[in-house]
Amino acid sequence: MTRVESITYSRRMFRVLCFATFAFAVMPNCRSETDVVRVQCAFAIQNGLDFVASSQTPSGGFVTDCWHVDAPEQTTPVDAVFTASQVLYSLSSCPESASARGTEERIAKYLAAQQTPPGVWHYYGAGTDLKISPDVDDTSVAWAALQRLAIPTPPSALEAIRASRNKEGLFTTWIGPPATWVNIDSRDIDTVVNINALLLFGLQHENVDTVCKYVLAQIENDNFRRGTVYYRSPLMFAHAFSRAFREGNVKCLEAGVGKVRDTIVSLQQSDGSWGNDLETAFGALTLLNLDYRGDALNRAIKILLARQSAEGGWELAPAYRGAVQPLNYGARALTTALVIEALAKYCAHR
Repeated sequence: MTRVESITYSRRMFRVLCFATFAFAVMPNCRSETDVVRVQCAFAIQNGLDFVASSQTPSGGFVTDCWHVDAPEQTTPVDAVFTASQVLYSLSSCPESASARGTEERIAKYLAAQQTPPGVWHYYGAGTDLKISPDVDDTSVAWAALQRLAIPTPPSALEAIRASRNKEGLFTTWIGPPATWVNIDSRDIDTVVNINALLLFGLQHENVDTVCKYVLAQIENDNFRRGTVYYRSPLMFAHAFSRAFREGNVKCLEAGVGKVRDTIVSLQQSDGSWGNDLETAFGALTLLNLDYRGDALNRAIKILLARQSAEGGWELAPAYRGAVQPLNYGARALTTALVIEALAKYCAHR
């Protein structure tokens, strides 16, 4: 541990100690399990926010790790817009936190610097010298996150996404006509990409019924259990679905709520997790967004609290994958931000 890290850690522990002393001094009956979990969540959230802030690059983005599925120990750092957008979206669940606001403001500046006309984003930021076409997923999640900071989505960006649909009315991964796509790795339709587009349009109070019907069909026939082109896990599908339904107010997805919720509960492991920390965060968020308040959720929160590392973060795990090459992408800052969101939402409803 460097001197700067040591000082930061000492300050964090001092703050935690002060908070704990205050909490138990002013709440003499703070001995119930509910109160204990709320205090644990508060500590974990603040330490997680510190970890995310310390992980932020000078540009305001975050390092994303890329690795071959057969060599997880050999990672390559890349600058990925998606990571920054998702971190921003998740941290907005902590509106009272000054440290979260500072990180959010730096992310917003980063996203503004990476944006290209007509208000769209490519997967790779300026920190990685790789050029590919702008895409629906990055653009949808970025604008959905920025809207949580009261930054409106320009009509030109919405129109660019609307125009990026196939003859069946489903969103393609890449923005613009196929003749303009550069260095793409798949032309296949990804259901999670379509759900993230639904989230953005839901926030604009606009329905896309053809996409809703397609998503519901993937739930009804159980295709969502097998993952999608870029998202390998049903947990990732479920989280995107629950977010679009609850926070994007995409009511046309309601028919799939019960099956998605029941499936996620059935996939939970005996220790309360869904495997790694990222998938466990996705599982907990899905249950929270779909109004489940039972033992499965309580056990998930407990395992997430137990798994936080000494420096405040949670583990690196695959968040999405390459469509053609067997590559995984993830970031500890991304995992940590999603866990923070889960803990914040959980405690808000206790």
